[in-house]
Amino acid sequence: MMTTDLPAPAPAPAAPKPNGFQRIIGVLFSPNETFESIARQPDWVVPLVVILVVSIVAGIVFAQRVDFTAAVREQMESRNLPQDQIDRAVRITAAASKIISYVSPVLSLLFLLIIAAILLLAFRLFGGEGDFRQAFSVTNYAWMPGVLKSIILTALVAARGASATELPTLLRSNLAFLTSMKTNLLLFTLLSKIDVFTIWLLALFIIGFASVAKFTKAKSAAIVISLWVVATLVSLIGPAIQTLQK
Repeated sequence: MMTTDLPAPAPAPAAPKPNGFQRIIGVLFSPNETFESIARQPDWVVPLVVILVVSIVAGIVFAQRVDFTAAVREQMESRNLPQDQIDRAVRITAAASKIISYVSPVLSLLFLLIIAAILLLAFRLFGGEGDFRQAFSVTNYAWMPGVLKSIILTALVAARGASATELPTLLRSNLAFLTSMKTNLLLFTLLSKIDVFTIWLLALFIIGFASVAKFTKAKSAAIVISLWVVATLVSLIGPAIQTLQK
């Protein structure tokens, strides 16, 4: 009895890779599927360009529309320091603030690289998978809530201007407005960290790195939130010292 070998079925064509802008929309509205795709085919050029462009625009607007010197002048005047010393400190503060504003894209890039490296190291220490390209890709895409916040805040600053002390509460997305920076700096700084956009960003980090590391979301959340708590505590050291010195 003769048998005829049937040809093997052709493999199913690979799903086309979404472009960067589709993925940006995807991480905001369907993060589970989008981060699974990013873990399989990482890319970072489009989200990084978006982050840097927004950072450039924000830096220019902040340099021109934010008063970084008022708080310094007020603090030094309260100590009854000589006027020439106050003027010199104000000039230095103004110059340094403008430089930081204009180089914010470089600082943003370094910040993203450091965050990706720390998260990747933490997940690998706990037995997770993934490489730096995947980690950097997830970090850039997960940063989109921060980009949205920066766009809204920049628009507000451009429209009405602000002082440096007003920036944390100009956009009422955190709880810092419940207290005052002048009367309770430590609590103000802590409440400013409890922000809607930060919570959204952390949720995207949890989903994204769970996809890369092949972890459950619960295990991923434990790592991401622990690192955020450590970073928050470190950020409170300066305000705590200032509070104790009063």
